Amino acid sequence: MTMLHEVKGALALIFFLLSINVYALQTSEKGKVGIDEQLGKYLPLDVTLKDENGNPVTLKNMIKRPVVLAFVYYHCPGVCSPLLSGVAEVMDKVDLEPGRDFDIWTISFDPFDKPQDARKWKSDHLGAMRRQLPESSWTFMTGDSLPVHRLTDAAGFYYKRDRGNFIHMGSLIVLSPEGKITRYIFGTQFLPFDVKMAVLEAQKGETTPTVNKILSFCYSYDRQGGKYVFNVTKVIGSLLLFSAVVLFTVLVIKSRVSKSKGEELKHG
Repeated sequence: MTMLHEVKGALALIFFLLSINVYALQTSEKGKVGIDEQLGKYLPLDVTLKDENGNPVTLKNMIKRPVVLAFVYYHCPGVCSPLLSGVAEVMDKVDLEPGRDFDIWTISFDPFDKPQDARKWKSDHLGAMRRQLPESSWTFMTGDSLPVHRLTDAAGFYYKRDRGNFIHMGSLIVLSPEGKITRYIFGTQFLPFDVKMAVLEAQKGETTPTVNKILSFCYSYDRQGGKYVFNVTKVIGSLLLFSAVVLFTVLVIKSRVSKSKGEELKHG
C-alpha cells in the first residue's frame, strides 16, 4: 500500500511541476502578445465602429446570427494577409451559407487604419474567392483606440506595437448571436469542418475549449520572417524538465523498492 502511495505521490509531483513550468512560460509572455481565451464571456456590443464605406455601425445592431471574427490591421506585413486568405479559402469550402447561417467580421486594431483601407482589403479578399458572397456577409471595420481596445480586451486578444507595426497572433474568434465567445480557432489555415462545427455550436451558445492551444504554446511569432516558427527552446525546456522529473521519480521508487527488499531479507 505504501508503494502505491509513493507512486501516486511521484505522479502528482510530475504533473504539478509540469503545470508550473507551462504556467511560468506562458505568463512570462502574458501582457505582451497572445490570446487569453475568454470562453463564455461577452463582447461589448454597444461599441460603434465604421464599416468599409465609412458608415458608423453599432455591433448590437449588426449581430443577427453567429459571427466569425478576425482582428487584424490593414497595413500588416505579416500574418494578417495569410489569415484572411485562409478565411476566404475556407469560405469557398464550408458547407454553410455566409450571410444566412453566419456573418464574418474583420476589425482593425490599428486606430490609424481608415475605411478606404478596409474597403481595399474587402475587395481583394472577396475578389480572390470562387464563391460569390453577399456584400453584407463580410464586413471590414475600423475604429478609434478606445472602442477597439474594449473589444480586444474582452476577447483576450493582446498585441503590441513594434517599430511601426504590431506583433500579434492569428486567430478566428467565433461568437454566438448574443455576442458570447464560444470558440477560438488558431492559425491561418482552417478546416471547413472546424468552422462549420464552430458556427453550429455558436448557434446554440455552446462553448468549446481549444485543443489547438497546445500548438500555440509550441509556436511563437517570428517578427522578421512574418510567420509562426517552432519554439525549440520552450519545447526542449519542457521536455528536459519532464525527463528530469521522471528520472528522479524512477530513482526514488527503485530506492524504496531496494530498501523494502533489504528489510524483507533481513527479517527473513
